[in-house]
Amino acid sequence: MANPRPKMERRLRRKDARPHEILKAALDVFATHGYEATRLEDVAERAGVSKGTIYLYFDSKEELFAEVVRQAILPHFETMEALAVQSGSAEAILRQQLRTIYSKLVSTEVRYIPRLIIGEGNRFPELTEFYFREIISRCHQTLQAVIRRGVESGEFRASALHWQPQAILSPALSAVIWLLLFDRFAPLDLESYFNTHVELLMYGLKADSAGR
Repeated sequence: MANPRPKMERRLRRKDARPHEILKAALDVFATHGYEATRLEDVAERAGVSKGTIYLYFDSKEELFAEVVRQAILPHFETMEALAVQSGSAEAILRQQLRTIYSKLVSTEVRYIPRLIIGEGNRFPELTEFYFREIISRCHQTLQAVIRRGVESGEFRASALHWQPQAILSPALSAVIWLLLFDRFAPLDLESYFNTHVELLMYGLKADSAGR
């Protein structure tokens, strides 16, 4: 008599993998159709499950989208936060944090998420509020902490304490917009763009001999 255990183990592994498969499918569908036009039926079809299966894990489309954002972005912010408390220069840490943003967010399919927020945020203010609370504000806080560290160590000019984090991050957002809209007309050399962003930023941040 055949041992049923291998089949049962495969089923258990498959069940454990379903939330991840649903989230991956949801990111693809949200990226293709946008938030408003996305139907849970489309996500279920892409994931190879029934619509009812999605409701086993997520109560609504809004909850599904929120979890897509958390799974796609928050692990990389945790990396940035971990970098912020490491030893080393503030400049080195800030470079690594920006590298994380470019390599994990700007250059991957995750970049479709801010496009969706920009395009549909006014119609769905709860999504905008969620994205600001869990993504934008957290990113700003960790960047400001590193800037403060650089000022306190004398690496960065004192006026950097008053710099707006939006200005620090805006080149990365511009890269996202370019890649989504204009890259087919004029492909962006993202590595060169990243280096330009970092060098301009560091040139402005670094303190002179008088610490200004």
